[in-house]
Amino acid sequence: MDVHSVFLTTGGSVLLFRLLNSGLNRLYIPESARRNPWKWRNILTSFFHSLLTGMWSVLCFYLHPQMAEDLISTHSVFSHALVSVSIEYMGVTKHLADSWKDDEST
Repeated sequence: MDVHSVFLTTGGSVLLFRLLNSGLNRLYIPESARRNPWKWRNILTSFFHSLLTGMWSVLCFYLHPQMAEDLISTHSVFSHALVSVSIEYMGVTKHLADSWKDDEST
């Protein structure tokens, strides 16, 4: 995976999850979740990430079936990008959850 692809994937995933979280601020929050709205946004973000990476991982195995036999030495740029997006999701979500908690305590 070349450096250009790494920066593109990293920047794109940060942007995607930031936009998603901005959009979630405008959605309806159920009555049961109004006490901690940051948790509700975090749950929806996690759900979106699960849908995205679940479909992506199935596609990785479909496009590169040899990965099913050897995950250690067989991979593709597509599967590298999947891992990169997941790592960025974890970092962005941690950062946003911390900022949401700070917002709630003020």
